[in-house]
Amino acid sequence: MGREKREIGMLGERIALEFLQNKGYKIKCKNFRTPFGELDIVARHKSTLVFIEVKTRSTSSFGPPILSVTRIKQIHIIKNALFYLKRYGRIDADWRIDVVSVKLGHGLKPEIIEHIENAVEDIM
Repeated sequence: MGREKREIGMLGERIALEFLQNKGYKIKCKNFRTPFGELDIVARHKSTLVFIEVKTRSTSSFGPPILSVTRIKQIHIIKNALFYLKRYGRIDADWRIDVVSVKLGHGLKPEIIEHIENAVEDIM
């Protein structure tokens, strides 16, 4: 991944963190590494454990950021979430997977932030 793309991704995650905290989400961790990849954000909202995938774009050339959460990406997110649940003995917890889509505008300022709750269904 190129340096600029990585920096845009990190900026999007910071924006998403603030956005979620303002909505009452309690952040448990970010960038949690697993053998299958990484969970961008793990949070608690009310009594539900929420795994959040953040997608950020600074251009509309390839459509909105949410389009990059393909079926294959969804499978990876589910595997990552199940790994986390198993590792921390939370396999019976109430959980879901959300996506926060961040579109950056001029000066890399957030232009559109979209939060899709329960965005990834159990497809395994």
